[in-house]
Amino acid sequence: MKRPVVVLQYDLTEQTSLAFGEQLAAGFNYDLHSLTIGDKTEDNVVRLGDVADVLEQLDASLLVVELTNKLSVQTYLDAFRALRIPYLFVRAGQKPNFEKVALPISFLIEDKEKGPFAAAFGRFFKSQLIIFQPKDYGTKALQNIDAIKTLLDSFQLNYEVRKASKDSNGVEREAANWAASGEAGLVLVSASREYGLDDLLFGSKERKMITRTNVPIMLINPRGDLYTLCD
Repeated sequence: MKRPVVVLQYDLTEQTSLAFGEQLAAGFNYDLHSLTIGDKTEDNVVRLGDVADVLEQLDASLLVVELTNKLSVQTYLDAFRALRIPYLFVRAGQKPNFEKVALPISFLIEDKEKGPFAAAFGRFFKSQLIIFQPKDYGTKALQNIDAIKTLLDSFQLNYEVRKASKDSNGVEREAANWAASGEAGLVLVSASREYGLDDLLFGSKERKMITRTNVPIMLINPRGDLYTLCD
């Protein structure tokens, strides 16, 4: 079996996540697998706390989740922090559109990990990749961008670098707002390495983006043993 794109549903009424899953699986030439959240893990039903283990057993490539009022965003984020694959949050009514993908890059070293995932969309969906360069005083973000550009150039992919008005702390939010205005159909975001006091009190940056921005958000955990979407 090819590495599956996995759609995780609370019940079987979430058609948007299924539509995204079908298009992603077709584009990457992967299988499609559905899981339903339940009280215990058996067959295609999974406890939310067991999702990471089940995805490892399936050798999954990507997880798709449709947000509803059944479970909070933070509940999902807490359950997915150990994942080695990207996880995509969508909302009812959104349409799969990977013509343009927003790629905000900060000074954090883990932001270089967005490169291979962005390249996968460029290669398999012919996406135009829009790199957001933060308004920083240092050079770390530029070094990350240069590394990503080298990768994208090696595949002769279509990309553009836009100078953001925000620094590294706000570049992902700026890119998400830009995409939500209809400019792009997907934003790649790095999950927080760890939660600080402000995150616990007021919510993490990724939770705020997901809840406040009407655009599909793909999160990538900051770890060194991530699975890539394709070779």
